[in-house]
Amino acid sequence: MQRMRVLAKLFFRGLAAILPLALTGYLVYAAVVAGESLLRSVVLLFLPPERYWPGMGFTLSIALVLLVGLLMYSFLVRHLYSLVTRLLERIPVVKSIYGMIVDVVRLFGSADERPFRQVVLVEVAKGFAQVGFLTRSDFDDLPEIGAGKVAVYLPMSYQLGGFTMVVDKAQVRELQMSAEDALRFCVTAGVARRGA
Repeated sequence: MQRMRVLAKLFFRGLAAILPLALTGYLVYAAVVAGESLLRSVVLLFLPPERYWPGMGFTLSIALVLLVGLLMYSFLVRHLYSLVTRLLERIPVVKSIYGMIVDVVRLFGSADERPFRQVVLVEVAKGFAQVGFLTRSDFDDLPEIGAGKVAVYLPMSYQLGGFTMVVDKAQVRELQMSAEDALRFCVTAGVARRGA
């Protein structure tokens, strides 16, 4: 019985070490393969098959993303992009899917566009507080909510969901914690250590 307990402990310790590495490796591999397979045919339009080498499609996908990022500085391109997005936001089913994808991309986008920049501690009740993310610091556009209120997103442990609370500013205190550390802390129910 003691041997089985030791073996189980060793197995789970090994699994805890291997699983994050394996999943990360798989996701990176899947992204590379997707970029490669999507743009391989585009590369083959300009090159004969014998001059094609593996990785050209993925390299082209990175170059295209950089090019679009550069073009977004142009007034004309931004205007066209705005017209297309406004059109997408009017189509009933498409607007829900598009909006959700935009929100997810913003979570992992550039630091100035991330909604989860400010980590806070929210006093939910006397002696009861939760770590969350300040998502709105005012409701000037929604006066019916009231002055002095803020919106805080509270992720749920071991899930991809969470909920948003509207609370008084006085109930919120900023924490000196990175968004990544705070998200890891929340998702793992406080098990993860800072910087781990």
